[in-house]
Amino acid sequence: MNAETKRRIAASAAGFALPRYDDLPGMGLYLDQTVQYVNSHFRTFPGMELTGSMVSNYVKKGLITHPVRKKYTRDQIGYLMYIVVVKNVLSMENIQFLFSIQKERFDAGAAYNFFCDELEAAIGSVFGLRPSTRRPDSGLSDEQFLLRCSVIPAANKIYLDCCFDALRQEQALWPDILDDLQ
Repeated sequence: MNAETKRRIAASAAGFALPRYDDLPGMGLYLDQTVQYVNSHFRTFPGMELTGSMVSNYVKKGLITHPVRKKYTRDQIGYLMYIVVVKNVLSMENIQFLFSIQKERFDAGAAYNFFCDELEAAIGSVFGLRPSTRRPDSGLSDEQFLLRCSVIPAANKIYLDCCFDALRQEQALWPDILDDLQ
C-alpha cells in the first residue's frame, strides 16, 4: 500500500465524531429517518450500514424495544449506533447480554457517551491519527471494560475494511495505468 493510499485511509477517519446522547434526536424518528440518521455518521467507512430490515430484526430479537407510534427514541438510536459498530465482532446474544448488564449499572445517556468516547479514541489510534494512551484496565468497571473490549476490535475491523476498499480501488485502476503505459 503506497503512502498516498495510507493518507487517504487516515483521512477517512479524520474528524470522526459521534453525536453525544443529548444531541441525538429527541422527538423520535420514523424507521427510514432512523436508518438514514445512523448511516450518516458512518458513511466514510465501507460496510458500516444499517437497513430497515436490520432494525426490524433487532426489535424482533429484543435487542431494542418496539418503537412508540412507529418512532424510534434517543435511547433506541444510541443502541443502534453501538450495534452498527460491533455487529461484526460480537454475536447478537452477547450484544444483548452487554445491554442487559449495562442497564443495571448505567443510564442510557452515560453508557452511550462512554461508547462514543471509546470508539473515537479507538478509531483515532487504529487509523494513526493519535497515539493510544488508554490502558485496557485503567480502573474501569466490568461493564466499561467489556464495552472497551468490544470497541477495539470493531475499530480494527473498520480500519481493515477501509484498507481493503482502498486496495480494491487501486487494483481497479491498474488496467487503465497499464493501458496508458503502452
